[in-house]
Amino acid sequence: MRASGSRRARTSNRIRHAPEALPPARPLKDRVGAAGEAAALAYLREQGFRILHRDWRSRIGQADIVAEDGDTLVLIEVKARRGTGFGLPEEAVDGRKQQKLRVLLETYRAATKRQRQPCRIDVLGLILDADMKVTRTEHIRNAVGEE
Repeated sequence: MRASGSRRARTSNRIRHAPEALPPARPLKDRVGAAGEAAALAYLREQGFRILHRDWRSRIGQADIVAEDGDTLVLIEVKARRGTGFGLPEEAVDGRKQQKLRVLLETYRAATKRQRQPCRIDVLGLILDADMKVTRTEHIRNAVGEE
Protein backbone atom coordinates (compact mmCIF):
# COMPACT_ATOMS: atom_id res chain seq x y z
CA MET A 1 0.00 0.00 0.00
CA ARG A 2 1.00 3.51 -0.70
CA ALA A 3 1.34 6.17 1.88
CA SER A 4 -1.37 8.77 1.54
CA GLY A 5 0.98 11.63 0.67
CA SER A 6 3.03 9.98 -2.01
CA ARG A 7 1.96 10.06 -5.59
CA ARG A 8 3.45 8.00 -8.20
CA ALA A 9 3.20 9.07 -11.81
CA ARG A 10 1.58 6.53 -14.03
CA THR A 11 3.71 5.59 -16.91
CA SER A 12 2.62 3.81 -19.96
CA ASN A 13 4.48 1.06 -21.68
CA ARG A 14 3.29 2.45 -25.02
CA ILE A 15 5.87 4.00 -27.27
CA ARG A 16 4.97 7.52 -28.20
CA HIS A 17 5.49 8.47 -31.81
CA ALA A 18 5.82 11.93 -33.21
CA PRO A 19 2.58 13.21 -34.73
CA GLU A 20 2.25 12.44 -38.41
CA ALA A 21 3.49 15.17 -40.65
CA LEU A 22 0.99 17.12 -42.68
CA PRO A 23 0.81 16.16 -46.32
CA PRO A 24 3.06 18.30 -48.48
CA ALA A 25 1.56 21.40 -50.02
CA ARG A 26 0.41 20.96 -53.60
CA PRO A 27 3.06 22.01 -56.09
CA LEU A 28 2.60 25.46 -57.59
CA LYS A 29 1.97 23.93 -61.02
CA ASP A 30 -1.01 21.99 -59.63
CA ARG A 31 -2.40 25.04 -57.82
CA VAL A 32 -2.13 27.16 -60.98
CA GLY A 33 -3.82 24.41 -63.00
CA ALA A 34 -6.69 24.02 -60.52
CA ALA A 35 -7.23 27.79 -60.25
CA GLY A 36 -7.08 28.12 -64.04
CA GLU A 37 -9.63 25.38 -64.60
CA ALA A 38 -12.01 26.85 -62.01
CA ALA A 39 -11.70 30.28 -63.64
CA ALA A 40 -12.21 28.73 -67.08
CA LEU A 41 -15.43 27.01 -65.96
CA ALA A 42 -16.80 30.28 -64.56
CA TYR A 43 -15.85 32.16 -67.74
CA LEU A 44 -17.42 29.55 -70.03
CA ARG A 45 -20.65 29.50 -68.04
CA GLU A 46 -20.78 33.31 -68.25
CA GLN A 47 -20.40 32.99 -72.02
CA GLY A 48 -23.40 30.64 -72.18
CA PHE A 49 -21.58 27.32 -72.56
CA ARG A 50 -23.18 24.21 -71.08
CA ILE A 51 -20.50 22.14 -69.34
CA LEU A 52 -20.77 18.42 -70.10
CA HIS A 53 -17.54 17.05 -68.58
CA ARG A 54 -14.47 18.15 -66.67
CA ASP A 55 -11.25 16.17 -66.95
CA TRP A 56 -12.78 13.58 -69.27
CA ARG A 57 -10.32 10.71 -69.62
CA SER A 58 -9.72 7.99 -72.15
CA ARG A 59 -6.74 5.84 -73.06
CA ILE A 60 -5.76 8.61 -75.50
CA GLY A 61 -5.51 11.29 -72.83
CA GLN A 62 -7.55 13.83 -70.92
CA ALA A 63 -9.84 16.62 -72.11
CA ASP A 64 -9.85 19.59 -69.71
CA ILE A 65 -13.44 20.62 -70.45
CA VAL A 66 -16.09 19.35 -72.84
CA ALA A 67 -19.06 21.67 -73.34
CA GLU A 68 -21.78 22.73 -75.73
CA ASP A 69 -21.95 26.19 -77.27
CA GLY A 70 -25.46 26.19 -78.68
CA ASP A 71 -25.64 23.05 -80.82
CA THR A 72 -21.86 22.75 -81.19
CA LEU A 73 -19.81 20.29 -79.17
CA VAL A 74 -16.64 22.02 -77.93
CA LEU A 75 -13.50 20.49 -76.46
CA ILE A 76 -11.71 23.23 -74.51
CA GLU A 77 -8.00 23.04 -73.75
CA VAL A 78 -7.21 25.25 -70.76
CA LYS A 79 -3.71 26.70 -70.38
CA ALA A 80 -2.97 28.77 -67.28
CA ARG A 81 0.27 30.45 -66.27
CA ARG A 82 1.45 32.92 -63.68
CA GLY A 83 3.32 35.05 -66.16
CA THR A 84 4.60 35.26 -69.70
CA GLY A 85 8.23 34.35 -69.04
CA PHE A 86 7.77 31.17 -71.06
CA GLY A 87 5.42 32.74 -73.60
CA LEU A 88 1.67 33.11 -73.63
CA PRO A 89 -0.27 30.13 -72.29
CA GLU A 90 -2.10 29.47 -75.56
CA GLU A 91 1.23 29.23 -77.40
CA ALA A 92 1.85 25.94 -75.58
CA VAL A 93 -0.67 24.22 -77.84
CA ASP A 94 1.79 23.17 -80.54
CA GLY A 95 1.22 20.94 -83.56
CA ARG A 96 1.70 17.73 -81.61
CA LYS A 97 -0.81 18.82 -78.94
CA GLN A 98 -3.28 19.93 -81.62
CA GLN A 99 -3.15 16.47 -83.21
CA LYS A 100 -3.74 14.83 -79.84
CA LEU A 101 -6.73 17.13 -79.21
CA ARG A 102 -8.22 16.17 -82.61
CA VAL A 103 -7.94 12.46 -81.79
CA LEU A 104 -9.28 13.05 -78.27
CA LEU A 105 -12.32 14.90 -79.64
CA GLU A 106 -13.08 12.09 -82.08
CA THR A 107 -12.69 9.54 -79.27
CA TYR A 108 -15.13 11.53 -77.12
CA ARG A 109 -17.62 11.82 -79.98
CA ALA A 110 -17.51 8.06 -80.60
CA ALA A 111 -17.80 7.21 -76.89
CA THR A 112 -20.82 9.50 -76.44
CA LYS A 113 -22.42 8.79 -79.84
CA ARG A 114 -22.12 12.41 -80.99
CA GLN A 115 -20.41 11.79 -84.35
CA ARG A 116 -23.03 13.81 -86.23
CA GLN A 117 -22.93 16.82 -83.91
CA PRO A 118 -20.95 19.82 -85.19
CA CYS A 119 -17.79 20.28 -83.17
CA ARG A 120 -14.72 22.41 -82.65
CA ILE A 121 -11.69 22.73 -80.40
CA ASP A 122 -11.13 25.95 -78.44
CA VAL A 123 -8.11 27.04 -76.44
CA LEU A 124 -8.54 29.17 -73.34
CA GLY A 125 -5.34 30.89 -72.19
CA LEU A 126 -5.31 32.44 -68.72
CA ILE A 127 -2.69 34.52 -66.92
CA LEU A 128 -2.97 34.49 -63.13
CA ASP A 129 -1.41 36.81 -60.56
CA ALA A 130 0.31 35.74 -57.32
CA ASP A 131 -3.11 35.42 -55.62
CA MET A 132 -4.32 33.09 -58.42
CA LYS A 133 -6.70 35.74 -59.77
CA VAL A 134 -7.12 35.99 -63.54
CA THR A 135 -5.46 39.04 -65.07
CA ARG A 136 -5.83 38.05 -68.74
CA THR A 137 -8.20 35.75 -70.61
CA GLU A 138 -7.72 34.79 -74.26
CA HIS A 139 -10.43 32.56 -75.72
CA ILE A 140 -9.52 31.28 -79.17
CA ARG A 141 -12.56 29.69 -80.78
CA ASN A 142 -11.90 26.98 -83.33
CA ALA A 143 -8.21 27.21 -82.45
CA VAL A 144 -7.49 23.76 -83.78
CA GLY A 145 -8.76 23.20 -87.29
CA GLU A 146 -8.79 20.02 -89.30
CA GLU A 147 -5.48 18.69 -90.55
